[in-house]
Amino acid sequence: MTSGEASLMPSFSLDCNDQQEEDEEESIEKYAINIYLSDPEYSASDIQDNRMSECKSKIFNYRKLPTTSVIIAFYNEAMSTLLRTIHSVLETSPAVLLREIILVDDFSDKVFLKSQLENYISSLERVRLIRTTKREGLVRARLIGATYAIGDVLTFLDCHCECVSGWLEPLLERIGENETAVLCPVIDTIDWNTFEFYMQTGEPMIGGFDWRLTFQWHAVPEKERQRRNSRIDPIRSPTMAGGLFAVSKKYFEYLGTYDMGMEVWGGENLELSFRVWQCGGTLEIHPCSHVGHVFPKKAPYARPNFLQNTARAAEVWMDGYKEHFYNRNPPARKV
Repeated sequence: MTSGEASLMPSFSLDCNDQQEEDEEESIEKYAINIYLSDPEYSASDIQDNRMSECKSKIFNYRKLPTTSVIIAFYNEAMSTLLRTIHSVLETSPAVLLREIILVDDFSDKVFLKSQLENYISSLERVRLIRTTKREGLVRARLIGATYAIGDVLTFLDCHCECVSGWLEPLLERIGENETAVLCPVIDTIDWNTFEFYMQTGEPMIGGFDWRLTFQWHAVPEKERQRRNSRIDPIRSPTMAGGLFAVSKKYFEYLGTYDMGMEVWGGENLELSFRVWQCGGTLEIHPCSHVGHVFPKKAPYARPNFLQNTARAAEVWMDGYKEHFYNRNPPARKV
């Protein structure tokens, strides 16, 4: 790391255990994450690479891979988790492939996300900060970042992630082979309270949904297992979780990007999944790409527009099957 990247947050000491417990409880109340434990110095090398041996031994020709812009939208995110995400991307992404990291501040009102954040990232190469002038919500904030992107591929990440070494190359290689493939990494769990990293070492799950249009995880069906030639081949997935994925900028624009009518967040992941499959693309999870995600104790903020968003997705993409959605969600007929 460069001198500017040497430490995310200053180290600190505690006068007593009571103070530590008080600080931890306060951080959990504010962020639904134990920020107290995310504050000390971070290094991506702390994450043990337990990926399949075939993944770790694979060699990539960087000159033939597309480049990427990594887009991270955030709203009132804790400084330490945001910086851990930034440094994780910088440490694990080959410089020749990573054109930039674009941070999109969706009108945060936390003081530390103003000049303090600006001063910190000013010492980092290839990190840009864009601020919205009003609250836009996840979808529009991401699209604002996408308009500034100069990479061949748009890689969207949540603002509390940690990447495993080798996470980026498999995604870019697959998109280089097939521009209409939308790729997701395997999403590993980072414990919100202890910040322990739990890597999925077996076959990853794929995305699905129920008739309320709620995202769900499912086991890979036997038909899909038989279609693949190797256990490290990408796995076709009906839907994606939505927080972490890579897509060719050209193909994303061909798709019409996101539905701009989606408010705040919720439902946009299924809408985009349906859009990909019905507009000539494929949605895939790559077993060799692993990114950890901190799943908060509770949702960081309300998503009152979820029903409206899912109704939009049903109306646009589900044709007659939307009746299954309305039968499970009678109030949705009125939104």
